[in-house]
Amino acid sequence: MVPLLQPSRNEAMEVVPGEHDFFRRFERLTSDRSVFESQGATHGEIDLRLAQKIEEVLVPVLGKWEQSSTWFHQLDYYGDGVRSLTFRRSLFPRDRVAHLQALLVGEHEAFTILCIATESLVSTEGEPPTTQDDDYLAIFSRKMLMTKALADVPSTGA
Repeated sequence: MVPLLQPSRNEAMEVVPGEHDFFRRFERLTSDRSVFESQGATHGEIDLRLAQKIEEVLVPVLGKWEQSSTWFHQLDYYGDGVRSLTFRRSLFPRDRVAHLQALLVGEHEAFTILCIATESLVSTEGEPPTTQDDDYLAIFSRKMLMTKALADVPSTGA
């Protein structure tokens, strides 16, 4: 099956078998933290602008993430240039991936958008949601990295 997710800039898409291979490769592909440290105090503002742009792309399709069982935007600030999004697998917004990649230009070019597709964002019986069998997509300005299971799933739309 041909992956339905295509980089918006005709750049490379790398598909890896699973989570272990994904994170080994992910760590090599993300920008060095010194890039963000060199932005000094403005890094937090630059990061927040990207977070707002991401929401402008996704909220019209998925609704607000606050208290949602559809998606979650991790807004904790780590200064590492990674914006993390978690989606219920059945509603993963494949048609928005190219739009998200298009945000990674200018002041956001060194950033990465990490997408996690999981069965449920809601815990059951007081237990945290399981992360077993999650699938991953990392969106870089000129590349995408994803787990095979996510690449092979047909699009169902959001």
